[in-house]
Amino acid sequence: MVKSRSKFPREGEFVVAKVTEVQNQYVYVDLIDFEGLDSEMNARGMIHISEISSRWIKNIRNYVRIGQRVVLRVLRVDLSKGHVDLSLRRVNSAQRENRIKEWKYALKYENLLQFLTETEGIDITLDKAYELIGFPALEIFDSYQETIENFKENGEEILSNLDGMTDEIKTNLLKIIEENVSISTVSISGKVKLSFTSEDGINQIKESLTEAMKVIKQKETRRININYIAAPFYRLEIVSKDYLDAENILSDALEIIEQKSDKHNGQFEFIRD
Repeated sequence: MVKSRSKFPREGEFVVAKVTEVQNQYVYVDLIDFEGLDSEMNARGMIHISEISSRWIKNIRNYVRIGQRVVLRVLRVDLSKGHVDLSLRRVNSAQRENRIKEWKYALKYENLLQFLTETEGIDITLDKAYELIGFPALEIFDSYQETIENFKENGEEILSNLDGMTDEIKTNLLKIIEENVSISTVSISGKVKLSFTSEDGINQIKESLTEAMKVIKQKETRRININYIAAPFYRLEIVSKDYLDAENILSDALEIIEQKSDKHNGQFEFIRD
């Protein structure tokens, strides 16, 4: 279960649910991330057989089973009665994959806050941690994944801007994040062939490569590495969280090197791995 500010999901939202009952015409599920009515353990929902599949269904149990976790789309919500109508057939594979991925990040996010509550000397409940840190941070970013990754890269700045934050809580949470969060990256690499015929050629090479490395602010998940191989070759590697950003960084870096080469009548070539 991932804590939510709302007791019920919104219409059109994709939710993760657990199948609890399968009948001939209906499937009942627990909406495990929503509290529901005060009289319930958590919110519950129903899928009519017509929303199981777009094909004719002979046996509904061939599509769902008790205990299965499924991604569903919310069709209607009656807050007063606690009724939530859901659809399985209106969720495509990409939507299902994206929702499960984000749900896993939401679980990780809650685990980080739970670790904080279990830290010696920190007197804070999970509800309080969400109120102080969890929910305010989620309002800044678009997703749990983005929130976690920004905590990893810019945690000091984010926490310093939250109301009611103490140095003790900030220090311990940053330590928890450092020990438990890693961000996947991609890399693009190749060989730069660069030479100048002037007497000051070595300094011109150094200046060109140094300027190329300044196109971004170097971070753990976004950086440029340039290493000497053997004259006139240098290895250039771009590291980023996604290929599009890496390609943009590569383009900017190569443009700077090429401009320097043209200005001083040098020879430049990039050989991609």
